[in-house]
Amino acid sequence: MGKTFTAETEYAGVGTNASKLLGGRGNKKNMPGHRIFIILENPKERMEYVRFFEDLGYFVDAAPNGSDAVSCVIEKKTDMVIADVATPGFFAVEFLKKVDEAHISCQTILLASEPVVEHAVQLMKLGALDYLVKPVEMEQLELSAKRALAVLKQKKNPKRASLSSGKKVKIIARDKEIQKLLALAARVANSSASVFIQGESGTGKELFAKFIHEQSDRRDQPFVAINCAALPENLLESELFGHEKGAFTGAISRKTGKFELAHKGTLFLDEITEMQFHLQAKLLRVLQEKVVDRVGGIEPVDVDVRLIATTNRDAKKAVENGEFREDLFYRLNTIPLVIPPLRNRRGDLGILCEFFVQKYCKIDGRDVKGMTKQAVSLLNDHPFSGNVRELENIIHRAVLLADSDLIEPEDLMIDGIESTGGMSAPDSFVDQDCETQSVSLKEMEQKMIYTTLDQTDGNRTHAAKILGISVRTLRNKLNEYKENN
Repeated sequence: MGKTFTAETEYAGVGTNASKLLGGRGNKKNMPGHRIFIILENPKERMEYVRFFEDLGYFVDAAPNGSDAVSCVIEKKTDMVIADVATPGFFAVEFLKKVDEAHISCQTILLASEPVVEHAVQLMKLGALDYLVKPVEMEQLELSAKRALAVLKQKKNPKRASLSSGKKVKIIARDKEIQKLLALAARVANSSASVFIQGESGTGKELFAKFIHEQSDRRDQPFVAINCAALPENLLESELFGHEKGAFTGAISRKTGKFELAHKGTLFLDEITEMQFHLQAKLLRVLQEKVVDRVGGIEPVDVDVRLIATTNRDAKKAVENGEFREDLFYRLNTIPLVIPPLRNRRGDLGILCEFFVQKYCKIDGRDVKGMTKQAVSLLNDHPFSGNVRELENIIHRAVLLADSDLIEPEDLMIDGIESTGGMSAPDSFVDQDCETQSVSLKEMEQKMIYTTLDQTDGNRTHAAKILGISVRTLRNKLNEYKENN
């Protein structure tokens, strides 16, 4: 091996030498065993990359030129190469051809100062995994590295990769309509077509989106999710499409948008009908042209993303009301999936209850075996406006409250039934306040929270579980009451 790759020259090496040179920054406890070779001329930039990847737990080789790149990759059994195409002695086309001819299991990520489309296309055809234009955010580089290793893993063991795919998401259903939807989702998973999932809140739309992703050939690539209703207009645009440094007040650096982060993978847009009208037009352009315009950017950025969108509203009515673009609706609605509410699939109640009981017994260390007939009957009569999510919260609460190995109707805490576990509200609250409607819903909420805290001896974690809310939400509610009183 040439002097370029020795620890005595401009090198950030492997193991002991690397740790000495970099002050022992390698995360040896979490070493994934993967070796990266960084080829960059600029010493400051090269050292920054080395430190970054050693902090992530990788073994790192680095060099200021690429004259002996292929021999180093072979000798070190490198998993991934990150190289600037302008590095002296490094010829990207020749390097990729030699790696291919040598049948080396190595993924290559190439960096360039300027985007040259023809060159990028040629390099990608020769086997380069990514062609990134500098300056590159470390977040994006880390994501590319993870993608490279995922592809490498699949190539090394394609059978195992195919067997393990699709097992992360578990959709519990016997209902014929749900089974048909799952079959359709699996059938179109490998296509590039957009999928539009409609259904009431809590029916499992995101679960279906993840199922499609994991059944697709993009399963080893990113699944990036964003809720369009959770962010204000200006922030949503930046989150989706990214922004350049100085694009607006506070934009102190370039930000990579969700579309770019989901490159080669799946982008999940939840509650898309809540997106502002002008952003819908920008989204439509991305779907049609396969390019993203960053806020404040000059050049469009190519993206390869499979889009899955959801809404809990009637999308056609939103179009009729002028709230949602008709052309965007038809573009998204290539593969429509409408998930039925839980009240229309009562046959799934039994297996869903069994699944959630087992799940929360395992999580919370309980020993509940099932439910009494009376409890099952009560659930069968419940409207479930919150669908499967509501059922899950009810069962979780019941598992915590059950005094025996079977859940009783009182443990469900629905339809005004008091809990046998001592969690019922005082008579003055239930009988007087509720019947005469002498208090507001906010006051009722406050009394229920205080009652639950009293009867859990102030244990907020336990109280939050019983109430079906997060500890953070409970803390915020208590702070609000403190300020008001």
